[in-house]
Amino acid sequence: MYKRRKSFEIKKIIIFIEVMLTYHPNQWNQTHKTPMRTNRYFNILITLLLVFSITLNGQEKENDSLVTPFRKGKWLTGLSGTINSSTIELRNTDETTTTNEYGINLTTGKFIKNRFLVGITIAANRSNNSGIVERTTENLFVGPLVSYYLSKVERGSLFFQASPGYVRYRDNTRIEQTNGFVEELGEGGGFGTLLGVGYSYAFFDIVTFDIGLKTNLLWINIDQESIPINTTTSENIFVNSISFSFGFNILVDQF
Repeated sequence: MYKRRKSFEIKKIIIFIEVMLTYHPNQWNQTHKTPMRTNRYFNILITLLLVFSITLNGQEKENDSLVTPFRKGKWLTGLSGTINSSTIELRNTDETTTTNEYGINLTTGKFIKNRFLVGITIAANRSNNSGIVERTTENLFVGPLVSYYLSKVERGSLFFQASPGYVRYRDNTRIEQTNGFVEELGEGGGFGTLLGVGYSYAFFDIVTFDIGLKTNLLWINIDQESIPINTTTSENIFVNSISFSFGFNILVDQF
């Protein structure tokens, strides 16, 4: 499109040059004895500067579109994962609590402008705690996605992304006691926002490898049931987690 526009504008400039070269005002020739060469050369110089400016501007736009792998009209589809593990040991009681967290994210979208992606993301996360308190939490997130890639270079770019959406949450907690156990089951839904920053490295203009950090902010209303006392309560909870993420994406011209 840039080539067509540039060619059309240059054709108009060429026509303008021909008019400038063939135009001889009679009034000027009659009232001045000086030839018209100076005026004609000045017009030609101005016209050439305009041609150079238009050509340079078109080349910059075209080079930006050709160099960056994140070009307008391309589709991006990818799969990424998050993982985290930690252990807490209480020296006074020799008790240990281990936490394992992992998640899977599926993303797809289209570049509506160079380096500006709009799409959808689906994220599933699970966390397991073992020790005196055994706890398992799961959440499923679905929402629109917006990503912006900062650099125009060919090999990759730093990027930022944000995704607001709906989240479904489930919680199972079991506490061992001397006279038995207490188990709490919670389930509900609410609003969440996923924020991320990272670097995307491109291979052969087709595959990208992403690495970065992600933050999950979740506001959820759950109904919690306690066993064996069989009581149900409603609670509003806030979940905030930060995780390391990595994954691969495919860039295609058509989905």
